[in-house]
Amino acid sequence: MKKIYSNLENFHLFIPNLSFFFSSSFLTQICSFIVILLFARNYTALEFGKFTIAQTIFFLLYSLSFSNIHYYLNKAISQNFQNRRKEIGSCFLITFYASVALYTFLALSLNFFLIDKDLKYLILIIGLILVVEPFSIFYSEIFVRGQFKIIFKIKVLQNLIFFAVKMYIILNKFDFIYLAISYFLENLFFSLLVIYYFKKNGNNFISLIFEKEHTKKIIKKIFLFPLLAFSLIVAMRIDILMISNILSTEQSAYYSSASRLITIILIFSTLFFQFIYPNLSRFLNDKNTMDRIFNNIIFLSLYSSILFFVVVLIFGKLYLGLFGKDYISAYYPFIFLSISLFFSLVINLWIQKKFLQTDYFNILLYQIAAILFNIIFNTYLIPSYGISGAAIASLVSTFLAFIIINLSNPLEIYEILGCFSFKKQRQAAKDIFKIILVKKKPDKLEKTKD
Repeated sequence: MKKIYSNLENFHLFIPNLSFFFSSSFLTQICSFIVILLFARNYTALEFGKFTIAQTIFFLLYSLSFSNIHYYLNKAISQNFQNRRKEIGSCFLITFYASVALYTFLALSLNFFLIDKDLKYLILIIGLILVVEPFSIFYSEIFVRGQFKIIFKIKVLQNLIFFAVKMYIILNKFDFIYLAISYFLENLFFSLLVIYYFKKNGNNFISLIFEKEHTKKIIKKIFLFPLLAFSLIVAMRIDILMISNILSTEQSAYYSSASRLITIILIFSTLFFQFIYPNLSRFLNDKNTMDRIFNNIIFLSLYSSILFFVVVLIFGKLYLGLFGKDYISAYYPFIFLSISLFFSLVINLWIQKKFLQTDYFNILLYQIAAILFNIIFNTYLIPSYGISGAAIASLVSTFLAFIIINLSNPLEIYEILGCFSFKKQRQAAKDIFKIILVKKKPDKLEKTKD
């Protein structure tokens, strides 16, 4: 195991492995985007809005199923790989029982709501992913080993097969229920591939350790995780739900076409942090290294956000027009959302940093404040300014919530502002170009066994 630890601790082969990891995620997002784009063009705005609502409900329940347990698991097994059987076993039990309980709750609760029959079936089918997701917990073992070639292979195979399936369903205009089924089967396929490679690493399921006391200890450490994930999803989706309620399902579909691209960028921001998370857990007590890494990420966030804003100004209408002529009405909300991107990226980085420091309570306070501000501003701005009001509300609420939560600890704000000094930006540029220009071969440790 010494080689694995050495590989993680020294950021060995950083760019080649990052390229494998990001290219697989990029492929996933591109395929997802094309599917959503063609779905919007080939189906009505009402159907697209129903699908968006069903996905939102799934994400809300998924968040409560300890979906973010990987923050604990990746950190735990990267710091003590020998203990992985016990950690993975306990985390599997936690996520499995939580997911089954939540799906049962979903199925029973839908009987008490007067909703469209098609929407009910759509929610139930997409919700089945909840039951499958716990079996992808073994992904953490592959990830911490640094087997990014394997991750790339899994993602490519998954996307090629199910992208073709989804295209066939959409282009032949089958009922969108079949599209929901394909999403469930895709997640099942992913879990099976992860299990296959987990076993190929020399692991056996009978060797997993299911300790009741250890599982209780983990729950005590991560009991806030469902609330953190739930409040994050609510904060990201509250505008869509309120637009649907105040205006119409069609208007929520128009807004969704713009907000989806922002969400994709935030997903990549989170993925990058997850990629370096095992390494950062070892630098936790090295303040200089930690500050330098976060300074570099803020540098990248700033200039990426500026570039994105310019692209939206020039090509925003062209992008929205891909969904359909009516979707161009979301152009001005798209501009407001692009302005808020930098704040969202910095706040997302701050949240990831707090996860690393196990400061879960501050994350929860921020997310609750953001939700409350969003509800207040949306209540007044959406009736007056339509979906543009929702975009403005998102910008103002996230900014205000972050400032208020950190009033008691202004050092957090000063550290972020300090990243914009010429000296730190120049140092960040040097660090980033140094990493990019160093030529290295891809990771060759994939077959490492213990």
